[in-house]
This record gives sequence, C-alpha cells and structure tokens, in this order.
Amino acid sequence: MTTIGPRALKNQLRLWLLLTMLLVLGVSAALSYSRALHYATQAYDQSLLRTVLALADEVIIDTNNEVKLELPEIASHLLSYNDGDHIYIRISAPNGKLVFGEAHLPLPHQPPGGNQQVYYNSRYKHEAIRAVTFGLPESNAANAKNILITMAETTGKRDAMVAEMVEEMLLPQVLMMILAAIVIELGIHFALKPMQDLRESLHQRSHRDLSPLDTSASPLELQPLLQAMNALLSRVKAGIQQQQQFIADASHQLRTPIAGLQTQAELALRSHAPEEVKEPLNYILRSTTRLSHLIQRLLSLARTDAASSQLVFKPVSLTGLIYDECARWVGPASDKQLELEVLIETQQDQVLGDALMLSEMLNNLLENAIQYTPEQGLLQIRLWQEGKHLLLQVSDSGVGIPADQKELIFERFHRLDPNQGNGCGLGLAIVAEIAEHHNATITVNPGLEHPTSYHTGSQFTVKFDRYDTLPENPRPTSTHTA
Repeated sequence: MTTIGPRALKNQLRLWLLLTMLLVLGVSAALSYSRALHYATQAYDQSLLRTVLALADEVIIDTNNEVKLELPEIASHLLSYNDGDHIYIRISAPNGKLVFGEAHLPLPHQPPGGNQQVYYNSRYKHEAIRAVTFGLPESNAANAKNILITMAETTGKRDAMVAEMVEEMLLPQVLMMILAAIVIELGIHFALKPMQDLRESLHQRSHRDLSPLDTSASPLELQPLLQAMNALLSRVKAGIQQQQQFIADASHQLRTPIAGLQTQAELALRSHAPEEVKEPLNYILRSTTRLSHLIQRLLSLARTDAASSQLVFKPVSLTGLIYDECARWVGPASDKQLELEVLIETQQDQVLGDALMLSEMLNNLLENAIQYTPEQGLLQIRLWQEGKHLLLQVSDSGVGIPADQKELIFERFHRLDPNQGNGCGLGLAIVAEIAEHHNATITVNPGLEHPTSYHTGSQFTVKFDRYDTLPENPRPTSTHTA
C-alpha cells in the first residue's frame, strides 16, 4: 500500500486557486463564444434576409403564370460576389421548378409559410453554409402557393467575426487572470511568511532554548498551534529544571558525607593501621576521591545548565581569566613538576561572554591537562589573534587522544580509559556546552611531546569572535535558554 507524502500548503493553495481561475476562464470563454456567435449570426442573417427580400421584389409572374426573375446581369454578379465567402441563390416556383440559381442548394426540412422565412445551417459543396428561405406568395389569394427564394453563404466571415469578438472579450480576461495569478502568488507568499519565519526561528534555535515562542506577530490561525507549542515547551522546561534541581540537591547531600568518609580514610592510613586493612583503606580512599570528583563535576554541570538560562554576556578579558586560573592551578602543576607556560600574543583580548562560565571552561581544560599529563611534563596556554577571532589554546604533553575518539570526548560520561585517573567524563562535556553558548568552536589536535616519556599530548583550541569586531559592538545582553 503506497502512502501519500506530506503536501505543501502553498502548493495546495496554488492548485485550488489556479484550478478555480481556469474554470472561471473556461466558463467565460464558452459564454463569450456563445454571445459572439449569437450576435454575428443575427447580423449576417439580417443581411441575408434583406438581400432575399430585394430578390423577391424582382420576381414576377407573367401572363402564362410562369415565375421569372428580372435581374440585370450586373446585379447577378454583385449578388454572387462576397469577399471571402461564396454566395448561392435558388429560386423555385410553387411547383418546385427551378427558376434561378443552384438546383441542388439544400432547402429547409419544413418550407416557410407565406411572407415568412426560415434560417438553417447545412452543407453545400463540402462547405458549411448558413441559409435563409423566404416564402413569397404568388398572389394575394388566401390559398396562394409560395415561391421559395433561398440564399446561402459560406461561414468564413461569420467564423472570423466570432473569433475576433471572442478574442476581444477574452484577451482582457486572460490579462486579468495573469495579474490575479501574480497577486495570488504574492498573497500566498506574504500570508505564509509567518509560518516560514516560525520555521526559521525554530531551525536557528538551540536545543537548549525552551523560551516561549513569540506569538504577537502571528496570524490568528497559528495562535492555537503556537500556544500549544509554548505549553509543551513550558512542560519540558519544568521537567528539565526538576532534573537539574534533583542533581544539584543530590550532589549537595552527598558531598558532605563523601568528604567525611574521605577524611576518615586518610586519617586511618596515617595512623598505625594493621597491614591487612591498609589495602581496603586505600581502595576506600581512591573510591571516595573519584566519587568526590564526580559529585563536584555534577554540581558544575548543574550550575552550567542552570546558568545557561540567565547568561549575562559582557566584554570579558581572556588574559585576566588565564592568569586567574593559572594562579589557581599552579600548585597542583608544581606538585607533578609540570612546566606551565603562558603566551599572550595579542592586546585585543576581549570576547562577549559570561565570565563565570568562561572561567569554568578554562578550569576544566587545565584540570584535564594536569590530570592526564605525567610528571615533568609540559603545559602551555596560548592566546592569539587571527583576523576577527581570538584563539585560546591549552596544550599538554599527556597521554593524548586517539583520532577515532575526538568526536566522542565531548559526550557526557565518556572516558578514554575508565581505569586511568579520577575523571568522570563530564569535564569536556561542560567545556563543549559553554563554548556552544558563546558561539565558539573547539578543535582537538595533537599536543606537545613529553620530555621523558615521549608521549604526544592533546591540544584544545577554542575559537571566539573578538568583541571589537562584532556588529556595532553590541551592548551586554542576556540569553534565555534552557
């Protein structure tokens, strides 16, 4: 069973309107032809009748009761001449004897009465003709018989006149139909433009943007649909907010007991615990450390998702962010004997963004780099300008990322090696979300070579639009996404 695919509303409107216009044009053409044929026939029939009556005046009956036609030769030639058509005449006596003209010219099925005429259509010599037969009484007696005077002409001039009249009547109508089709096309375009605008608005909207659709400029017919969509968006937003709140509440509730458990495990290991319990204590400490890291990441993710609905975009100096985060991570880097290098290669260092979210992004990149770089490795943070863009780059000499994993590392809870480090697979997902909110792009490439282990690490490059190159340096704005 074949199914019919969706049909465009625009095409359906075009089809119905154009079919209606063609139907109206067809009916108009038929009526125009009928009226033109009527008037042309009436005009030429009157001309034929006048000629027949003129011939009737020339018919005489001699003393022998014979019917004769006293018609000069020149008049006979004039009667037979008609520009573009052939004229045929037949005059027959009451007894049917041919008096003048064509003997085989067709007569009407019902002969006319005295002083009456009959119009009819027929064919003669393989041509269509229009004829009139007039009944001329041979005398004034009540029972007088009729002399039949028939005159016929071919229909060339009639057909030409009908065609010309139809053309004159239909040409303005066709032009009006063309104009109406253009107006209809424009009307369909502008009438459906709100739907196209709505489609474009939804197409350009982020999947996190659950703000209500603007219904002020929409036609009344779209209002119920938009209201239903807004109600659905509101329900989805409420559900997401409940999930975010649950994650945040659960993380807060878990953080304190996990921190306490981690502290107790550390204290137990520092005491003179028996050897047989040290390994379980070490396992508890590693597990609680990893769980604490996961809780911290969940809290960070919850903050990112919650803040995304009220991001305040202002000019932010990336140089200041870099130095602030480096000061935060210089201690953990020194503990692993990592060399931390900062390269600031531009003075135009401002982007339009949310300072807290950008700090969170750089914090996760640095934490990720420090965690997966072996001791005595290298870290480099570089900021430079490229045309209308600013590029923030974090490179390390860590374990690196396989080429087939580059698209997966930004997914939530994806880890290259679950047994390595205390990561939970959320840090880079947070980085990707923050970059997306700031209309920035992230590329991943091989990083630095490790001085001793010969690892080739990872290099994350975030590409921003420079604030001073944005259209008219837009004022700080707030986004409303969820």
